[in-house]
Amino acid sequence: MNMSNAMERITVAQARQLIADYTYTIDDGVLSDWPTYFTEPCIYRITTRQNEEMIMPLSIMLCDNQAMLYDRVEAIEKANIFEPHYYRHVLSDSKVLEMDDESIRMETSFTCVRTMLDGRVTLFASGRYSDHIVLEQGRCLFRTRKVVLDSSKVDTLIAIPL
Repeated sequence: MNMSNAMERITVAQARQLIADYTYTIDDGVLSDWPTYFTEPCIYRITTRQNEEMIMPLSIMLCDNQAMLYDRVEAIEKANIFEPHYYRHVLSDSKVLEMDDESIRMETSFTCVRTMLDGRVTLFASGRYSDHIVLEQGRCLFRTRKVVLDSSKVDTLIAIPL
């Protein structure tokens, strides 16, 4: 660690705040801010529990840099055609798996409810976030956010990030 970073240490509270802020950004539909929660380069991956257990590299969605995240947002806002809907996440407390002065690895269980404009409400997804969070210039960011879905069946296109 260099001297300029010696006084900056990542805290569990900062990491939990990042997770909360990220979730509200998605739930509030402010997708243009979504990429700003990640480092450059980064990994955002959605996969299934079955793929994880079998150590299969298959992904439902994979972005490995901020440009891909911004492209995803632009596609959602301008190109993709899907029925408008909203997410509402419910999160567990985050479990710290590993921590040092510069990064934290955490897991957080989630459920995500999808609400359609006609009022239909369904449980859309459940699973866990497996995060590698780092401190860059005084701000916590995701270096890696892996979304591991409990089910291998997704009933529709995942248009909006989880």
